[in-house]
Amino acid sequence: MNLDAFARIAESLRQYRRADLRDFSKELGDDPVDSLYVDPLPGNAVLRSIMSSNTTFLLGRKGTGKSTIFAKAQLDYRNSRDVLSIYVDVKALYELLSPQEMIAGRPEEGIDPGICRAHILRKVFLGTVISELLKEIDKTCSKMSFLEVWRGVRRSYKDLQQSLSALRERVTDAKLEKHEIPILQRISQQWRFQNSKEHGGSTGLKVGGEIAATGPKINTSASLSDFDKTLEDAEVYKEYSEVVLQAFPFSDLLGEIRDLLEEARMARLVVFFDDFSELNYVDQRLFVDVVLAPLNNASNEMVKLKIAGYPGRVYYGKIDPTKVDTISIDFSSLYEANEVQEMESGAIDYATRLLDTRFAAFGEKVSDYFDLAIPLNDYLTLMFQASFNVPRLMGALLHTCYLDRVSKGQLITQAAIRLAARKYYESTVSQYFDRMLRYALEPFENKLDRHNQKGLLECIVTEARTVRRKIQDGSIGGSYFNELSNPPTSHFIVQPSLEPLFRSLEANLLITKYKDTRDKNGAPVAVYALYYGITEMHRMSWGYPAGRQYRNYFVQRCFDYSRALQEFLAQKQTIRCNHCGSCFPMEKKESFDLFKWLCPECKQGLCRVVILADDFQLEFSQLVEETMIEPVELDILRVLHEEGTKMRAGEISGLLDITYQLVGKRTSKLQEMGLVEKKRSSDDNRMRSCIASRAESTYFE
Repeated sequence: MNLDAFARIAESLRQYRRADLRDFSKELGDDPVDSLYVDPLPGNAVLRSIMSSNTTFLLGRKGTGKSTIFAKAQLDYRNSRDVLSIYVDVKALYELLSPQEMIAGRPEEGIDPGICRAHILRKVFLGTVISELLKEIDKTCSKMSFLEVWRGVRRSYKDLQQSLSALRERVTDAKLEKHEIPILQRISQQWRFQNSKEHGGSTGLKVGGEIAATGPKINTSASLSDFDKTLEDAEVYKEYSEVVLQAFPFSDLLGEIRDLLEEARMARLVVFFDDFSELNYVDQRLFVDVVLAPLNNASNEMVKLKIAGYPGRVYYGKIDPTKVDTISIDFSSLYEANEVQEMESGAIDYATRLLDTRFAAFGEKVSDYFDLAIPLNDYLTLMFQASFNVPRLMGALLHTCYLDRVSKGQLITQAAIRLAARKYYESTVSQYFDRMLRYALEPFENKLDRHNQKGLLECIVTEARTVRRKIQDGSIGGSYFNELSNPPTSHFIVQPSLEPLFRSLEANLLITKYKDTRDKNGAPVAVYALYYGITEMHRMSWGYPAGRQYRNYFVQRCFDYSRALQEFLAQKQTIRCNHCGSCFPMEKKESFDLFKWLCPECKQGLCRVVILADDFQLEFSQLVEETMIEPVELDILRVLHEEGTKMRAGEISGLLDITYQLVGKRTSKLQEMGLVEKKRSSDDNRMRSCIASRAESTYFE
């Protein structure tokens, strides 16, 4: 056993950000990704698809390895002399912009100051993305020694550099332009009308209002969320997005790219855009319509895009989805098969290849660390089940096994992996709800959604425990379950229409989609599974029994939770008109879809699903605002608390999927608040942070 090597293996898997794999260059060489890359499919099928000549959307949840696939593709592109590739981290650029620091100046007459500030913020973000793209082009050209291949038929290389620099200055100038004023005045007028109307009635929670024990107070200036609500009107959004698009010189930009490629005898520019699903819905739409669509549609095949996003959170806009490739690397999509066993076999094969390669890269063997009283394949199967094949989650489980077993010279057992899954749920995942609800400084709508997600998970777990009890006492299931002393109840089925309900829980790995199938009546259903740590906490068995008679275990009628979830929804949501305020039951959702959500009462307003807040308003009013901090700051404190050591900004960022620049900025702020202690190390002169006792007592005791 090599304790240090095992700790480094676990740490390398826990890392979110691909750049931080450079921390492992001592063991793995200058390009760690080259040594560690394992394709989710045999024969590097996913990588080959990414490197095709088509625009590609790569979909997968956090930690599934999208950035690693992009990094490997870029390494391979370096060996091609006819393709120029660059990488833009959209999420990182978005995070570094602070709405609180944005100064819009004095707005034109008729434009609300909040609307103006939100508009300028969006222009700054979009301009920053384009500027970063131009910066990366210039940087990559310099690295590739373009002067050696530059023909100089159209212009000199120096002229191109000067043009790119001038373009960067133009796109980052986010001042308000004359052609933007009419639409901002219209949006301001619409917001004032809606704000006044909503606060003139007697309903409970009002959009744009401030929640207090005595009720909401009317806002005098629009917030970013208020602005977003006005853009739900399709006509307003279309006009606004076209106005924003006019502010950016895309014809000049594409002209520079064309000259660049022709002068250097290159076929195309490939742009990797990472983590664009992290944007809120309006910003995502604008990013696609103002940046991606023009690059993709108007480049005459010169520019190809590779875009990483989350399943269920992708907007294509004017990009024709039938003319692009979409690849999902979540295991239920990647290994889809008629039989569950065949799907699981493909997923376990990936888990095996991933761990074998990772251990071998550090000079170790997987088998040396597991108690081989049972076959090694059983451990690899359990690692898949407990991680859903998310590499970052595998790293977290191995890290806990290191602390519990390996550091003491003990081999890993199945019980140790199950315990690690439970610990990860109890210490990390379940705290996501409680700590964020109490201490995160965020809009009421976000807290309300988190509150309802917590209720939804409790509803699923309660149903699973009830089903187990009823199977055991013989009140449901009949003779099918007779031979099972502890029937597994980790999986359940729902109607496909309920799938969007689970996106937040899936994103946080609390549940995962397992497969699509048909129920006993032949109707389509989706199979979902609870996270392994949840079933361990509630002493439920995970999976399904062995034996051919149980091949259709999941579709037994007792595992259909559709009715229970619809009853939960009926208590939490309603359909409401934004004009007359009329409310309608959720059962009529399909009818509203059919008629484009036009209100059947007033025939003027548009209806939408609204989350009911009555059971949460009292809890919200009791929160102590003085202890609330930004969600990202709360995450930084959580990592410092869990790791219990002094950490560099890069080490923290690797565990949180944020940039080290943002960590440095926020830890300085937390230091001023007395929540973090920062000090330069005498060993290497690098700044390190640790959690202060005040933060420990406030947020974690």
